[in-house]
Formats: sequence, structure tokens, C-alpha cells
Amino acid sequence: MKYVDASAVLRILFSESGSKVPLAGNDRVVSSQLVEIEAFRAVDRERLLGNLDDAETASKRKELADLLAMLDLAAIDAEIVGRAKSPFAVNVRALDAIHVATAEILAAEAEGEPLEFWTHDDRQATAALSRGLTVRGT
Repeated sequence: MKYVDASAVLRILFSESGSKVPLAGNDRVVSSQLVEIEAFRAVDRERLLGNLDDAETASKRKELADLLAMLDLAAIDAEIVGRAKSPFAVNVRALDAIHVATAEILAAEAEGEPLEFWTHDDRQATAALSRGLTVRGT
């Protein structure tokens, strides 16, 4: 199983250089519902910065919707909130804590199936490592 955060999704969407999470194959790809908000806000941010015109924005939003449809998205429930607000061994931002907590819970529910946590954000990678997750993509 592969857990992806917004940075991993956006690297694919915007064809950025560097390692990308492989989406082909039989691996289940999961994330938090939070990834939808983060990714759509990133597309709109690119439009507001003048990096995308209206047609490009519409195309990227459609590509993003198609990409997100490939993911199993976990709701942000009380269990995730509880785990996200528990102490971390490192300094962690709120949204990163939600992603890490979601991945931890999904890994525990996977009953031994390994989970790879895909991110291109160094601070989030550190937070995931501090909780014992296997990190890829940084």
C-alpha cells in the first residue's frame, strides 16, 4: 500500500522532476481527504500567480479529479484527530500531523501489509519517520 500526500500528487499533476510514486500495478494508493483540498488549492494558487490561464486551469482541475479518483481517501474522523494531536518527537505542522496520523491508522488496519509514505516535503517526511513509517520520495 502507498500513502500519498499532496506533494506527491502535485509532482505527478505538474510533471515536476524527481521521483514519483508509481501508480501502475496492483498497489492500493491511499490518502486523507485533506489531499483533495490541498491539491485543488495548489491549482488555484498557480492560476492566481499567473502560471495557468483559464483553459490550463480547467484542464489541470480535470486531470486532478481523475488522479484523485484513483485514490482511496480516508475521512478525517475522531480517531485521526486524536492521533494527530498527540505528541510527536519532532516539530510538526497541523496538516502534516493529519497525513501522518491517517497513514499510521491505515497501516495498522492493513494487518501486516507494508505501507510506503510518499512525500516530497522534508518536514513531513521527518514527522512520518518519527512515527516509524517507511518514507519514499524525498
